[in-house]
Amino acid sequence: MPLAEIFLLIYLGNLIGYYFTLALAAFAGLVGMLAALREFRKNLQALKQKIRKGALPTQEFINLTGVLAASVLLLTPGFITDTMGFLLFVPAVRTAWGRWVLSKTRTDLKELYEYLKLEES
Repeated sequence: MPLAEIFLLIYLGNLIGYYFTLALAAFAGLVGMLAALREFRKNLQALKQKIRKGALPTQEFINLTGVLAASVLLLTPGFITDTMGFLLFVPAVRTAWGRWVLSKTRTDLKELYEYLKLEES
């Protein structure tokens, strides 16, 4: 992945100019991080509301996992990782990816829910 990012940055630098390419990469990362912060706050609020109601917030856990992954990808310099990060803002992609991650990590959401419920008190 790093080699592909470097190749793409050099290619675009030759095509449209190095300074413009770096500015474009920085701008994409900044816009992405602002969007990720907004999404994180929104999903965290939804998680808290669901916990207060006493319901298991499975979808909220999945959404937060996707937003955190998007944030990491957007912080990584490069256009490929930024594209992958922006794709995680699409709800269908984020849900599919979050469910896949949860299936691979075998995270027990019920246990996490009980922990958060105790912390909320």
